[in-house]
Amino acid sequence: MVRVPGLLTGFRFPAALAVGVLLNLGFYGLLFLTTLYFQRHRGWDPLATGLALLPMGALVAVASPLSGRVAARVGTHVPAVAGLLTGAVGLLGWAAVGPHTPYALLVVPLLLAGFGTSFTMPSATVAAMEAAPPEVRGAASGAFNAARQLGSAIGVALFGTLAAASATSAFYAGMRLSALIAAGCFVTGAVLAAVSGPAAGTARPGRSSP
Repeated sequence: MVRVPGLLTGFRFPAALAVGVLLNLGFYGLLFLTTLYFQRHRGWDPLATGLALLPMGALVAVASPLSGRVAARVGTHVPAVAGLLTGAVGLLGWAAVGPHTPYALLVVPLLLAGFGTSFTMPSATVAAMEAAPPEVRGAASGAFNAARQLGSAIGVALFGTLAAASATSAFYAGMRLSALIAAGCFVTGAVLAAVSGPAAGTARPGRSSP
């Protein structure tokens, strides 16, 4: 029988779980608010909103394999830290958004957030697997994916609550606070990824969506 609590012994695997929670909390929580922003406060239809968010996901095909190549050379912690810090800058850019912010000014934060998340995820996943003993890596994979889903649920609930007020000014105040929290989650994740010190990657991460 697999003793899942044994996975929590030491620091590396719990740190990897925390990174998974923080990554999804920040990214998907703010993604939820950006959708509300474009549809409710800019009056865009679902198609226009999807096209507006396209830059956020457009770099997945580039960032994910690039993360794998970097991790294979220098270890999983380097792309994880770099991706989280890049994503933090992009998420922080949403703290300055307003009702009339030109879309052109939002493209850079979208690109940075999308690239940073996609660049982080393969290496963060491999780091979690490397932190677990070989005989329990199946359980470790399930625990890491569960941690990510928990982060998504917390992010949507938390940021949705912060921006739930019907008044326009209250929405933007909630969005600014949410952007600060999201960026803080990414920075905290970067610190955890750095101090947990995964060894140099011996396996190439596969492509993984954020």
